[in-house]
Amino acid sequence: MTRPDTSDRRKGTGLNGRLAVFARPAALLRRLMRERDGIGGVEFALLAPVLIVLYLCAFELMTGFSVSKKVSMAASTVADLVSRTDKVSKTDLEGMIDVTNAVFPPYGVDNLSLRITGVTVDAARQAKVAWSWSNSGAAPYAVGSTVDVPDDMRGEETFLIRSELSVDHELLMYLPALSGSQIKEITIRREFFFRQRINTNITCTDC
Repeated sequence: MTRPDTSDRRKGTGLNGRLAVFARPAALLRRLMRERDGIGGVEFALLAPVLIVLYLCAFELMTGFSVSKKVSMAASTVADLVSRTDKVSKTDLEGMIDVTNAVFPPYGVDNLSLRITGVTVDAARQAKVAWSWSNSGAAPYAVGSTVDVPDDMRGEETFLIRSELSVDHELLMYLPALSGSQIKEITIRREFFFRQRINTNITCTDC
């Protein structure tokens, strides 16, 4: 009886085994490429950070605009109230801080700076400081110094009340690489002029 040649069989088996080693990863790769079950999770993982950043940016912008409106409202309210009198004192002007604080809720007030100035405009339409007050305790402007007044407010023999208000606003979101105080906090400033409503001027008894 003739015995079968097992050398060829061993050679074939070894070749097929080596091919099978490379075939398995290829089959797995093809299966992975056809797989669609986890695609939603992958898309969410890619888009979620972008959507979160966009949401925080929109929230930051809306908060900033709201605080800016509060600053404008407070500055104009202070100038309006003072312009309705014919005489004020430091105590009256200090009360304007409470008025300002009442306008800002629900937002906080940081480093509030309030300046109120009486401005007289002469017949030559030159605007100069009649008196000035600041919540820091010192008069911010020297009496008689020139004031930059908008042209439409430069009426002859006119008395104006100028209010200047600034507050610090802390940003909720900022880049860690730019986390200095000049980036994390911004200062919002507003200035208003109101014409005097009673008599011809407004005096400050102890400014």
